[in-house]
Amino acid sequence: MKITHGLGVFLAVIGLAFVGMCGQVRAQDQGDGPTALIITYHARPGARASFRRTMQSEGIAQLESWKKEGVFATYNTLFTTYAADSVPDMFLILRFDHFTDLGRWQKIEETYPGGLTERAQALAVADTSGTADVVSEGSNALVTKQSQFFVLEYDVTVDMPKYVSYVQGYVAPQFKGWMKAGVLSSFACYTNQNPAGAPWSSFIVLEYKDLKSLAAREAIKNKTRAELAVTDPTWKKWSDDKSAIRKEKAAIPVLSLN
Repeated sequence: MKITHGLGVFLAVIGLAFVGMCGQVRAQDQGDGPTALIITYHARPGARASFRRTMQSEGIAQLESWKKEGVFATYNTLFTTYAADSVPDMFLILRFDHFTDLGRWQKIEETYPGGLTERAQALAVADTSGTADVVSEGSNALVTKQSQFFVLEYDVTVDMPKYVSYVQGYVAPQFKGWMKAGVLSSFACYTNQNPAGAPWSSFIVLEYKDLKSLAAREAIKNKTRAELAVTDPTWKKWSDDKSAIRKEKAAIPVLSLN
């Protein structure tokens, strides 16, 4: 398993009320603040369907057990919607209340590499993992069977403080507009602490309400941007500069196995 330690995120969709965290302090700034771990996996040749079934059964059961034991606060398993060699088959996002809580997970990794059960280890391998913090997140609904997720990966081309300001001034207002329009149920934005050699500098998870909402994403995006360009001068300024801030690497449709 290739290890890349990063400053990213996990959004636990656990409430009905909208939660905004644009001003959240990063874990490293706090010394021992909330931290997430993002792991990617590839199924072995011919084992994608078996890996998915195994994760849906004993994999989720094992994660639930660790959650009840307090190993981590929340988790989400996101399986890629469409098979492709160029993208992971699954993402696992774990959230810890404190950075030092990772100690218990490190012990688990000794016998459950990447958190995989023995059967899952025969079907898949963990590719990358990285510690992460939430930069901005919001939620107004619980994950449902109709939820459609997208994972977005970016390279960041400016210093991280400037990128965090960009997320808060440009990215988050758009996502909130999509939530207001009724197509987006939740979002989470991540940044990488040590992007050298890592697969991404910024990692974003979007949860759309259903397939119909996902189909409307471009129309809603354009409508929200047009509104913000008139009503939000800060957003407009960032919009004019965004091409020099980040470069999109991947947009991956995924579904939650939770």
